[in-house]
Amino acid sequence: MRKLVLVGCLALSGCSENGSSPGYTLYRNSPIDPALRVHFASFDAIDKGAGEDLDTFNKTNCAMAAEVLDANVRRLNNGKQPVQFWCENGQYRD
Repeated sequence: MRKLVLVGCLALSGCSENGSSPGYTLYRNSPIDPALRVHFASFDAIDKGAGEDLDTFNKTNCAMAAEVLDANVRRLNNGKQPVQFWCENGQYRD
């Protein structure tokens, strides 16, 4: 019975061996509507090399991606940046 529950958990909910990983979501606004939040990426990796500090691991990766994307948009638009990227704690939500 335990094996059946474990298989069901892994197949249906994507649970990990330590529960769920702390995640961050990368959003961007729209050049047409700056108030619009658009999902861009999710950072919810379970990296065994990160040890117990998965929250910091995912937060750092999300922040780094946001910084690189912001820099590239600024460079491509000669400093006029109609799109901004930012991270929020947790899974994607409207």
